Amino acid sequence: MGGIFGFICKKQRRVSDIIQGLKRLIYRGYNGTGIMFLDANGELKVVKQPVKVDEFKLDQDYFANIAVGHTRYASRGWPTYENTHPLLDCNSKIGVVADGLIYDYEIIRDDLKSKGHKFVSTTDVEVIPHLLEKNSVFDTANMLKGLFAFVALFSKKNVIYAVQMDQPLVIGINDKEECYYVSSDIQSLNNFAEEALIVPDFTLVEISLDGIKAVNIYTGEQVELREKKRVKPFPGGEKAGFPHYMLKEIYEVPDALISTSLSLMDKYLRLSSMILYGAKNIYIIGNGTSLHAGMLASYYLLQNGLNANVISAAEFPYYALNNVTTGTVIVAISQSGETSDVIRSVKLAKQRGAVIVGVTNYVGSRLALESNVYLPIAAGPEMAVPATKTFTSTILALLELSYYVGLNTNKRTQSDISSLNENVKALSKSLKEIMPRLEKSAEEIAEKIYTWGDFYVASSGIMYPLALEGALKLKEASGVHAEGFQMGELMHGPLTLATKGLPIIFIRPVEDEAQELYYKVLENSKQKGANLIAIESYDDRQKGEEGLLRLSVIKTVKDLMPISVAVALQMLAYKIGVKRNMPIDTPPALVKAVIY
Repeated sequence: MGGIFGFICKKQRRVSDIIQGLKRLIYRGYNGTGIMFLDANGELKVVKQPVKVDEFKLDQDYFANIAVGHTRYASRGWPTYENTHPLLDCNSKIGVVADGLIYDYEIIRDDLKSKGHKFVSTTDVEVIPHLLEKNSVFDTANMLKGLFAFVALFSKKNVIYAVQMDQPLVIGINDKEECYYVSSDIQSLNNFAEEALIVPDFTLVEISLDGIKAVNIYTGEQVELREKKRVKPFPGGEKAGFPHYMLKEIYEVPDALISTSLSLMDKYLRLSSMILYGAKNIYIIGNGTSLHAGMLASYYLLQNGLNANVISAAEFPYYALNNVTTGTVIVAISQSGETSDVIRSVKLAKQRGAVIVGVTNYVGSRLALESNVYLPIAAGPEMAVPATKTFTSTILALLELSYYVGLNTNKRTQSDISSLNENVKALSKSLKEIMPRLEKSAEEIAEKIYTWGDFYVASSGIMYPLALEGALKLKEASGVHAEGFQMGELMHGPLTLATKGLPIIFIRPVEDEAQELYYKVLENSKQKGANLIAIESYDDRQKGEEGLLRLSVIKTVKDLMPISVAVALQMLAYKIGVKRNMPIDTPPALVKAVIY
């Protein structure tokens, strides 16, 4: 995964100009930076380093007519020099940079190795330059499965080849300077191009000084690039036009879910599930948002025949560690992979013979290093401190793992896993469609309740961890005091504080058995004069429920409903934070990874 930026110009220009474009794409990756260009002899030259673009240095002041750069996020393969893009073929004559994921790369890689190709990285993208040694760009794109975009350069050929396979690419045009540009994001073209052509899905584009040619990847028919936009300068371009990273990353949830689904490889899910199935006892550890995801995992695993203990990583060493022996499995969750409490607990558990299954968004992290096997959630870089897309992707990764456990316990079949993946695709599509409407609804509710400094969030069943997560998001993004409760627990004390006007966010449970409790607590809260906000699907609305503010969500299968609800909670917390003028992306006293 990562960001792509390149140019082809009639007159030579500084290769270092690529860095300016890459800096605007740092939100797409910060684990490696590289540039490839054709030198005066038409030979391919590559400079790359496993560092952020801000730290990247060219060894001299190069000039070229054609150059392409990349900023990488390590979703597959550690953040090393070898895994940093560009990636090359056997003879270093073909260079490729890419965004997205290729999910059948291992089969292709093994086939290429059997034919004598030499691989130096552990990334999926390296198969592309090796395929291009014997195949056209068009045929190569057809050989690959996944969601990706790639750009290729060939020695002695003044052409940029760009392939868009459901991952964004734009072509910038600057007639005055006689330059074309290619990028992952239109905002990176500011001060480079005057207008941009949007490359449609499943399109191969050839960009040369003679012009632009485009064809459909599947049919080979010529494609006319009709959608054109002006490149407008504006502050915060690295946020792709959003006022905050948090809002941008909420909007990225649908694509992140697909990325997670593609990144979770069958062999590692099977290995992890077998480890869990054979465990003497299982502990799930995490902190904050990751702990709430772990609570959901315990629900999922129980449905699939295994019992797991969920414990805060901060508490784990104090009383659970004494029960860790050979045969214990620790499912350690940390989106950053660097949280000190998680790493400390993992190390202590390993000393006592535990096997570690890590779940993280960063494969170059300490957690990935300490794990016996780890599952990358591949949500992409998350810049805002309040976790959004990493939370939903972590939920999905743990759900997928539980289904594979179900294969061992005979609770699931391969058909169930296929159905889950299809439901994920459907949910992703629906979330994309509903997001603007959800944002508007959340803004309208926030307008009515943002002045209150205290909130309750309540639910039952599999939605209970979402109540805890919703309260956490209100604290982080909105700057308000909030408490999450199991719905029945509201009746055991907390409801006495539900004075007139107190906002209570009720998440409708998905279990039929919990509906009676839901209505009972709802009615009692109404009688106390609380402001009631119901988060429920459009299909679950009931006639006769008056006095409720409603935030409607997409209805999907039970196991995926927490993801649908999480997006609504994140959006509402964000909008309340905006109304309260909070520093949403960087809440006071909080950082992305708690390290001490």
